[in-house]
Amino acid sequence: MRLPLLLLVFGIQACVSTQAADKLAPVLSPEQQSAMLNADVILLGEQHDNPHHHALQKEVLELLGQRSVLGSVVFEQVHWDQQTILDSLNNRSLGELAKDLNWASSGWPDYEFYEPLFMAATRYKTQIIAGNIAPQKSRRVYQEGYAAIFKPEEQKKLGLDQNFEPKAEAALEEEIFMGHCRLLPKDHVKTMIPVQRTRDAAMALAWARLHKKGKTVFIVGSGHARKDFGIPWYLERLKPGIKVYSIGMKEAGVVTDDEAVYNQVITTEPAERDDPCAGLKEKFSKPAKG
Repeated sequence: MRLPLLLLVFGIQACVSTQAADKLAPVLSPEQQSAMLNADVILLGEQHDNPHHHALQKEVLELLGQRSVLGSVVFEQVHWDQQTILDSLNNRSLGELAKDLNWASSGWPDYEFYEPLFMAATRYKTQIIAGNIAPQKSRRVYQEGYAAIFKPEEQKKLGLDQNFEPKAEAALEEEIFMGHCRLLPKDHVKTMIPVQRTRDAAMALAWARLHKKGKTVFIVGSGHARKDFGIPWYLERLKPGIKVYSIGMKEAGVVTDDEAVYNQVITTEPAERDDPCAGLKEKFSKPAKG
């Protein structure tokens, strides 16, 4: 799988002569590879339907796997209730994984985007962790708050009783607003914050509960990889001093000013797609019942 033409790289950060390292060379300098390899946790923030982003994720898994340091991979796309499926995954059952996870009805992009990632993790006998909460549990959080998912001591340990810095809080609100195609009423955005925070906290907690050894890679949307309000914020509270390397992957033509909330931003060619907001536009254009 060939990596796409790199259009832009923002970053900080020794290269080894492995095949995966060579493939990563167009997007990760030797200094950036060194910084990534020195981290305990690596977050690879994707645009979910962009094949270029998944190609990069695969090469990172290959690099760590070839070095025998890949301990676990946390997938946003799989929820806690499906962990037993991942626990029994092997090369023989891998072909049935999409069916076992009911992927076709999950709402995620085509399984073919993620299959190479599951294959790489399985090939290197990596622990695979279901990071997210199930959709029905998100609805419970919206109605009941954090207690629907977390015990009181977990809420405190995760910092869910704390507010973000004002700038980060505003950025989270903007993330939710943009994630709903700018169609969500502004006064409704704040009510969605506990759901977003729950997902990030849940993925961090899943790692803390299940990770055993080696380095961890998170396969998540770019918003979840942000260091100001995403998964890294909760990881730091669960394990102060943890070394995190966060990569946000974006598409050419998307103008943002949030490069500082990642260790590195990689901008690639955009994916070909239909209007992702078409469904929401139709939903919000319908008159309310009642």
